[in-house]
Amino acid sequence: MRFAIIEDDVSVRKIISNIINKYQLGTVVAECGDGLKAEEIITEYSPEVSIVDLLLPGQDGVELIKKLREKGVTTSFIMVSESTSQTMITKAYQMGIDFYIHKPINVLEIVSVIRKVEESRRLRAVMSLISETTARYVSPASRLAEPDDNVKKNRINRIFSDLGIIGEAGAKNIHQLAELVDARLAGGHDKTYQLHELYQELSLAAGQDVKTIEQRVRRAIAKAMQNVANTGIEDYYSDKFQMYSGTLFDFKEIRQEMAFIQGKGSYRGKINIKKFLEGLLFLAAE
Repeated sequence: MRFAIIEDDVSVRKIISNIINKYQLGTVVAECGDGLKAEEIITEYSPEVSIVDLLLPGQDGVELIKKLREKGVTTSFIMVSESTSQTMITKAYQMGIDFYIHKPINVLEIVSVIRKVEESRRLRAVMSLISETTARYVSPASRLAEPDDNVKKNRINRIFSDLGIIGEAGAKNIHQLAELVDARLAGGHDKTYQLHELYQELSLAAGQDVKTIEQRVRRAIAKAMQNVANTGIEDYYSDKFQMYSGTLFDFKEIRQEMAFIQGKGSYRGKINIKKFLEGLLFLAAE
């Protein structure tokens, strides 16, 4: 991966650059110590990862990231700062950072975070590829290599178990919805399917009220988000948290749920049912 380091302390830039080189994490293609200049170089170089200080001359790291996101920049952001202000940290996550690292820099922490960002980017790329192309044009021969229905079912049940919703009434409905989405994507349907159409189809097949199905699904996914958020509070770097927080949910919403549980936020994280269903299919197919 290519990195940009945005930090006004030259010694800290040097430390981070040395860590990246020593652990063969990628190549530092640009660095600077000014928030306004950083906006230019990140736009120009389009690094996969930018490590950004919160407090910068010109404009702070949060404002910098906000402007870059508005421009459509897809760089992953890791923020470093001495600040422990929960308000600032929450705002940074809302602007779209992937991780927040407290100074002084800890070598093992920054190596671990960078590797997790790399894995997260890989997962997003594969998910995008699956939803946009592969499922539409898969040939009969290649479909033979896909997991059979029983294998997929067992994998999904294992995921439900990890999420703590295996016993929820909505878990069965989620599985049924995922099968409908899978059939649409595999059959070449437009990926902009409407959830209400799936609910209607499931309602007719199962003989259940649409509203009841929708409420069950939302309740089960909301509980899954709460359980994943609690896992993140207990162990931010656990494999399950890293896997499910970004694949099944919007990460900033997970952060909001974590803040709510800890009494540091006034509202819960929001669920994205389409993302959950497509993420579930991706994990079941791996």
